[in-house]
Amino acid sequence: MTRENSLSPDFKGKASIIMRDVVRRTRNNFSEARFRPITFRETTSYTDLGIDPSPYRIGGTADGGGTKPELAERLYNETQDPIFFEGLAYDTFAMIDGDVYRNGEFLVAILEVLDTNSVSDQRVVAALAKGAEEACNKGRFALLNGETAELGYRTSGYGNTRVNWNAVGISIVNEEKLMLGEHLQPGQLVVAFREPSLRSNGFSETRTILEMAHLQSLRFDSKQEMVAHFLRTRGMRGSDQEITDELTSIFGHDALEQVLIPWHKTFPDITKQLLKPSTLYGPIIYDAQGGVEGERRVEMIAAAHISGGGIPEKGKRMVEPKGLGLAINPIFPDPEGVGPLLKIVEELPEEMRAQIKINDRTACEQWNRGIGFIVVVPDKEEAKKLIDIAEQHECEAGIVGEVIDSQEILFKGHTWNY
Repeated sequence: MTRENSLSPDFKGKASIIMRDVVRRTRNNFSEARFRPITFRETTSYTDLGIDPSPYRIGGTADGGGTKPELAERLYNETQDPIFFEGLAYDTFAMIDGDVYRNGEFLVAILEVLDTNSVSDQRVVAALAKGAEEACNKGRFALLNGETAELGYRTSGYGNTRVNWNAVGISIVNEEKLMLGEHLQPGQLVVAFREPSLRSNGFSETRTILEMAHLQSLRFDSKQEMVAHFLRTRGMRGSDQEITDELTSIFGHDALEQVLIPWHKTFPDITKQLLKPSTLYGPIIYDAQGGVEGERRVEMIAAAHISGGGIPEKGKRMVEPKGLGLAINPIFPDPEGVGPLLKIVEELPEEMRAQIKINDRTACEQWNRGIGFIVVVPDKEEAKKLIDIAEQHECEAGIVGEVIDSQEILFKGHTWNY
């Protein structure tokens, strides 16, 4: 019998089906079966995860991928190749993964919210889903649920395909394995894991640098001057400020903020370097902990997820409760894009450099500078154990310094006091 009036899903429905398949395929990712959340039931009206964590607790945290998706949008706009969207799940999920494991908790599942202006390009949705599944498999957690919201102009960005991705992490908390720094002491060693990407932080400053360099190549000193110039060629009258004020009165918001100039065309290689996906460190810490219920393999005292604020801020946050500091050696190279960005800044006119205020010191406060995660251990024996586990996960690791008995962070020849 033919059903002539059978329903077919619209674009948003198709997007939901694509992501739902990722949920189905990642449901058993967490290593310890009794902590795996239930992702599908006979009814969709449920309010619990189906996990009995006792004698442990359920934890949760939230974060997002920031403005890094704009890089994928720009490259996709030029090439129409959706592959540039595949790494964005790593960037969003790594923010959750890092924050959960720096406390010594265990990430079992992610719930995600994907905002986009349109889901009509199903190739982009498929690329996002492919990256989400790869990230879940790499991180050993499930994609529990999610929402794909088609928001039109409310999702801003570059080009005709724009995305914003946020997530919530569900974790298991074994209080006996938390790493909160209660036993921090001077002389303890710091092990670092290498990060070849910028993760999801510092991209506002990154975009400003590339934007100003692009404007200089066009012989403009500011975005305001460029916009006013092109509008004058089309008959608009007034000073730069008067013209931009008029635009704001027309559009009801800061018009300049919505003008996204194509700096990626001037710097395509840097754009690709900056888009490199973030590293998931959770499986390293999971194995070092022996999982939720197993015997701990490495004695770890405290940890820090090096994201926004870099080593100076995130390292300080780790040792500040004890009034201690850190001396960190930069044993890993900068992520690929950092060197070119600093070189671009050096070559800008003085008045532009003054607006950006980026140099080697402030770059340490914006970006991770090659270190994505640090762990404090008591001695070289424990450090070697942790480094060996990291290498088993194909992650470079090494001893980068120690805890010091002063309220300062030492890194790359700079000192931050607090």
